[in-house]
Amino acid sequence: MDFIKVASYSSRLEAETIGHALDQYQIPYMVKNEDAGGMLMDLMPGATLWVPADKADLVSRLLHCAVKPPPKRE
Repeated sequence: MDFIKVASYSSRLEAETIGHALDQYQIPYMVKNEDAGGMLMDLMPGATLWVPADKADLVSRLLHCAVKPPPKRE
C-alpha cells in the first residue's frame, strides 16, 4: 500500500488528532515528524499526515470541510 502526504501540521499532536478523526471512515494513516530523524526536533517541530494513495482525494475533501474558514463579515 503506497502512502502519500496529504497535509502538514505545526505539531504531531495536531496531526494525530486529525488522523484519529479518519478512524471513523476506516482510513489508515501515518504521522511522520518533520525532525530529520530526531536531529532537528527543536528546529522543526511539525508533522505530516500520510494516507493510502487511493484514499487521498477523499481525505483532501474531508480535510477541506473540517478546516473551512469562517465566512467574512462585512
